[in-house]
Amino acid sequence: MKLDGMFIAGLGVHLPDPITTAEAVARGLYDADEAAASGWTGAAVAGDMPAPDMAVSAALQALKRSGHRPSEIAILMHCHTLHQGPDLWPPQSYIQRSTIGGNAPAVELRQNCNGMLAAMQLASAFLATAQQPAALITAADNLGHQLMDRWRYASGAGTNRLSIAGDAGAAVVLSRRDGFAELLAVDTLSVPDLEEMYRSGVPLFPPEPTLGRQPRLGERLAHLRERDPEAFKQAKKTLAEARVTLGQRTLAEAGIEPDQVTRAVHVFSGGQEYVTSVLAPLGIDPSRGMLEFGRGVGHLAACDQIVGLEHLVATGQVGPGDHVLLLSNGGGSLASAVVRIAS
Repeated sequence: MKLDGMFIAGLGVHLPDPITTAEAVARGLYDADEAAASGWTGAAVAGDMPAPDMAVSAALQALKRSGHRPSEIAILMHCHTLHQGPDLWPPQSYIQRSTIGGNAPAVELRQNCNGMLAAMQLASAFLATAQQPAALITAADNLGHQLMDRWRYASGAGTNRLSIAGDAGAAVVLSRRDGFAELLAVDTLSVPDLEEMYRSGVPLFPPEPTLGRQPRLGERLAHLRERDPEAFKQAKKTLAEARVTLGQRTLAEAGIEPDQVTRAVHVFSGGQEYVTSVLAPLGIDPSRGMLEFGRGVGHLAACDQIVGLEHLVATGQVGPGDHVLLLSNGGGSLASAVVRIAS
């Protein structure tokens, strides 16, 4: 979706201090061989801070940086991957009450790691007809509970996808008025055939969390690989082709060539092989990715892209005129966006 006059007015991040993988290995939380093979150096750990409070922290920072008043927010969208608090409770309303208040629509999105970019596309479309000029999008997860093992959830997936999970909150204020960066294009692509990879070997009922079981994504991928090698091979091929299709389309809509991409923020998952598999087919040198930064904080669920973008801006690694490509995928869906830094 090509955009005109859509800006990023403010970014906000709540990133807890990491626990090093060396410490995790010493405490028996992380397998030493996997640690050596993966290259991860740490995972951000929030302790007992609730995920919605991390979202609130990030949102207040983004709002302050944006210069927008709460009354100028047309919609609030909150994204996450796992549990936010009590069942039958709306975390998006808690975040709204703690930030902008008022009566604007507040929506909860479950797109897994794809949530933030998918929300940016939906919010951009919403703002096209809204009276207010801005939208607030948040994401947060605290994965340090008994229904998640941040150090082992991806074990068995294969060496190029060894991953550990970190905690974070992130927020972005989109604006039709102005901002420090322009959102040139944002796109999503559904690939429903991929959903089998994320459930293989696990019955749909009763829901896994009700049985007190931790999600073992790596084991599900391995189950499909062993049960139906051809289906697994085709799923990987489909995902790779979808990444290229979506990335090329988004770059074309933004009106830029691959060599104009200054940096790319991808999912913080896997090692050099993974980053290369994502960026090289688009004609982007993998060195422009976020491998080393991601290795230090872990895969931050739906927050990777905004945390990565904020890091690039805050550390001066991108400046006026630079283009940043954001890429994500979350099971059966993918998203990408192109941002041009204005100031």
